[in-house]
Amino acid sequence: MSIDALIRFYLKYNIFMSILIYTHEYPPFKGGIATSTEKIAKILSIKHQVYVCCPTHGISNIKDLELKNLKIIRKNFLGGKNFKKIPLSQYIQGLNFLKKTVKEINPEYIFYLGEEAEIIGGLLNNKKIKQIVRIAGSGITSVLENNNIFSIIKKKYMHRVYKNSSQLIAVSKNTRELMLKSNYFDNPNKIKLIYNGIDEEFIEKKVNQSIRQQLGHSDKDFVLITVSRILPRKGQDNVIKALSKIPNKDIKYICIGSGKYFDNFIKLAKKYNLEDRVYFLGEMDRANIHKFYDCSDISILCNRTWNKKIEGLPNVGLEAMGRSKALIGSKGTGTEELIKDKVNGLIVNGENVDDIKDKILYAYNNKKLVKEMGTNALKFVKENFSDEQMKKKYLDLFNES
Repeated sequence: MSIDALIRFYLKYNIFMSILIYTHEYPPFKGGIATSTEKIAKILSIKHQVYVCCPTHGISNIKDLELKNLKIIRKNFLGGKNFKKIPLSQYIQGLNFLKKTVKEINPEYIFYLGEEAEIIGGLLNNKKIKQIVRIAGSGITSVLENNNIFSIIKKKYMHRVYKNSSQLIAVSKNTRELMLKSNYFDNPNKIKLIYNGIDEEFIEKKVNQSIRQQLGHSDKDFVLITVSRILPRKGQDNVIKALSKIPNKDIKYICIGSGKYFDNFIKLAKKYNLEDRVYFLGEMDRANIHKFYDCSDISILCNRTWNKKIEGLPNVGLEAMGRSKALIGSKGTGTEELIKDKVNGLIVNGENVDDIKDKILYAYNNKKLVKEMGTNALKFVKENFSDEQMKKKYLDLFNES
């Protein structure tokens, strides 16, 4: 076997490459991109040396979990936790941070996750290092379909990084379809569909319904749950409006998460006199999230297009189903790909409050079916969204690039 053949064999099977992941969202920051980035970093570190380049979000003394082949490199951006509110500064600081890290590490790959990371990748415009971009969905509609001056500038650099990349990852079929319809993806063959996976450990955690009593919910109450950032795009406000049209006081709603609309949505619940039915619990430690799913009857994700942003494929939908909860989810988003209507959940028009109301009442009046759908939901995610499937596809990705 020639030297070149030996090198190719080593790269394909032993594969100890240097991969730099660049993102503006990483734990302890909460959100789907942060959760996915951490999981992907851990997966890639099985075979490769991985560096994650990310901001501190103004949090001091972060104790990052660093594995043998995983190192987290952080920078405190001007603005601290509000650094994203200073867009120009965010991109200048991010570009300088990335340039410095690339020079120090000299990676074989740069892997971009998140809209801001894509723009900074376009600004870097490095054509010597192989690049991969993971696209969750919202950036395609919010930036590429918008024609204000800021979006036009962003589009230029996002298109550049897409063009420079060897692989583009879509997190859902819906995202892939949006990409294929767009003029900003020159080569459809670059686009790979890789779904998020659900942790087996999360699925196997012992059922714990103690929080149900702590919240004052009786066994007869019918409890809805949404775990997500508090934003109009996530649809908690429309669920509240739907509940205002339902007189049944034994239908309760738990909202877990934070966000700039947190206070607004609390006021909305008060406006409709729903304080004794809607519970805003703020952010929760991920180690305890399963307990809140366990104390609920059904999960509801009424995602909708907002500021031209659309949902990719939500991790929280997988997590709910992984705890044997049926899912009420919006059509026309990645969430719809998780649902077989009236088999493992209910498909709803997230824009339509009356449709949301009708689906809630349908679930409430068909509690036996809801339990059956929850059982089917668990089976569905185990078969189609396992961590092992996700792991294999991401590791294979770097064999193909």
